[in-house]
Amino acid sequence: MPAVHEIMKLQNLLDTPDDERAVSPVIGVILMVAITVILAAVIGTFVLGLGDSVESAPQASFNFDYDSSNSNVTFTHRGGDTINANGTELRINGSEISGESNINIDGESGDTFADATNGTFQAGQSVVIGRAGGGSIAGSEIVLVTTDGDRQNIIAEFEVPE
Repeated sequence: MPAVHEIMKLQNLLDTPDDERAVSPVIGVILMVAITVILAAVIGTFVLGLGDSVESAPQASFNFDYDSSNSNVTFTHRGGDTINANGTELRINGSEISGESNINIDGESGDTFADATNGTFQAGQSVVIGRAGGGSIAGSEIVLVTTDGDRQNIIAEFEVPE
């Protein structure tokens, strides 16, 4: 049987004064509350369907080749998502190419990007962009923009060399 003196030493080791206690219970409660809040936010997002409504812009690779001899730019879809040309605008210096435009697409004045691509722009397909009447488009900025309701995403951009 252990001596009373040894039992007292063991009890003194286990009992720590109040000012030496750790703050683990407080940190544990704070972490539990934080985890609960984060979990509630994630579950609420999926229950309300907010995660389903986010759509990203099409991902594709494009190539622009400028021919300075005739001031035309060949715009080629190199790979990636097929682009719905009906929901896409091809802009030169901020203005959409439209029926009143003085820009040619594939040699046709007044064509829109959707007309020139028959509604879809897919890998391997190209369009040639030039100024009607043989004028120069040097120094122009060509931008391909997808439009979805009130959202617009620039998916290709090219600055024509001067």
